Amino acid sequence: MSILWAMSIILIFAVLLSSYRVFLGPTIYDRLLALNLVAVVVTIIFILVSVDTGMGHYMDIAVSFIVLDFVGTIAFAHYLEGGEFD
Repeated sequence: MSILWAMSIILIFAVLLSSYRVFLGPTIYDRLLALNLVAVVVTIIFILVSVDTGMGHYMDIAVSFIVLDFVGTIAFAHYLEGGEFD
């Protein structure tokens, strides 16, 4: 097992810990932040797998996933603040 796979296992453990906050967070903002953290860690795992296997497809998925996460977080935060989408 390479060091990159070991790092991926540690990051998966971090996702499991932060998913506790996603499901049981005291406020919606805590849940949103934890969900954003999960998305970033999943993106890092995709990048590690891409580097380890040499397949660029995972890197494309990672970039697409992080862009969608950013746009979704901004849109949801705007919605929570009572803003309207035009």
